[in-house]
Amino acid sequence: MAGSRHKQPLTRTALLCLACLAGTAQLPAREPARPARTESASGQFVVYSGDVSRRMSLARRAEEAGEEWSRRLPRESDPFPPVIIQDLTGSARPKGSPAAVSRIFEGDGGTQKVQLDIYEASVVASLAFETEVFRALALQEIYRKQNVRAGKAFRLPPAWLPEGLAEEMRVKTNGAPDGVYAAILRSERPPRIEEFFKAKPELMEATSLSIYRTQSQAMMMALEQLPEGPRGLSTFLESLAGGEPGMKTLLAAYPSLRNDPAQLSKLWTLSLARGSTAKRAQLLSLAETNRTLSAILNLSAPSDPKKPDSEIIKGGAALPLIARKEGGPFLMRQKAGELLSLEIRSHPLLKPIVEEYRNITTLLAAKPKKDVSKRLEEAGKIRELLAQRSGRVSDYLNWFEATKLDMPSGDFLNVTAPPQAPPRNDPVTNYLDAIEQRGW
Repeated sequence: MAGSRHKQPLTRTALLCLACLAGTAQLPAREPARPARTESASGQFVVYSGDVSRRMSLARRAEEAGEEWSRRLPRESDPFPPVIIQDLTGSARPKGSPAAVSRIFEGDGGTQKVQLDIYEASVVASLAFETEVFRALALQEIYRKQNVRAGKAFRLPPAWLPEGLAEEMRVKTNGAPDGVYAAILRSERPPRIEEFFKAKPELMEATSLSIYRTQSQAMMMALEQLPEGPRGLSTFLESLAGGEPGMKTLLAAYPSLRNDPAQLSKLWTLSLARGSTAKRAQLLSLAETNRTLSAILNLSAPSDPKKPDSEIIKGGAALPLIARKEGGPFLMRQKAGELLSLEIRSHPLLKPIVEEYRNITTLLAAKPKKDVSKRLEEAGKIRELLAQRSGRVSDYLNWFEATKLDMPSGDFLNVTAPPQAPPRNDPVTNYLDAIEQRGW
């Protein structure tokens, strides 16, 4: 009968399945992992990074750079694919690759995909990031109407375009570098536009790079004054898909220059002169200069690169350690440029110290293994002594201000005048009185 049927023993597989089900039933429900990506507010950029705060910051900064780009070069209604930004800091950088690189790929359905890969943290920590965003947007504009096939070479925009836009953002934040303008105009000969278009900023030291950035901003200002306006710049970028990014291609994009090609050079020189006569930025106080210098030198590195657990060296003393690392010369060039901008506005007492740090970073950019420990030690000691002396002076002035009476005490208002001295009748006095009466 059915009621008397014997129960079959459970197999080993069934027992294992029951054990697994019993074990998983006791585990709490887990939230699925979120993708490490952030889309900017306009959807123009998609940022990938394992660091949430950095990812949000890069998305915000990329959006601000995109707004600056749209102001200079309004885009048409047809949508662009978002620019992909990958934060690859800390990962192995391909041999021969720069600290940040923009590429364009052929996506699904023949669409274009522009991607910006960042390998060095120094790019994220400076306006070099905005420069690379402008470079990626310009690359997107170049191939807006022309497809790039897989495996084919592509052409990047000229360096002066992203550098000029980034310099304008730098001036809005830190003020106009009047000293750089003056250095350009006081040079032995005026700047030549032909040499400017052939320059290679990736090979420049800090001072030359700052001058080149200023010249790039002046070029953007000169192009804005032409009748073609933003349309001329758009035509120039589109023509780069099949042409060289030189002066000849630029003149072809601006018909108003055909009858007088020298007009562009005149406008460019006038833009430089106009910048040099602008209102000079106010000098920073001693405390502000010291605070800005500390922010620039906010660096750290292990004393022994082969032992990550070794003592951490911080501040200016970490400069030679970082210079010897991969990407160190690039960071030294960036720091030298920041120190040059600070040197122009620094307090007179700290200006020699800022200049010394700039010279050290410039030297390390060219010779990373150079021994600069003694120079760094002396600069640090002098800076510390100046800070101590400034602190004592500030304490004295604060004490003097705090103890100063708000109103006169009046203690000396009721003092009677001293009695008149009795008249003298000696021969000398009588002789002097006689001379005075005669009018001698």
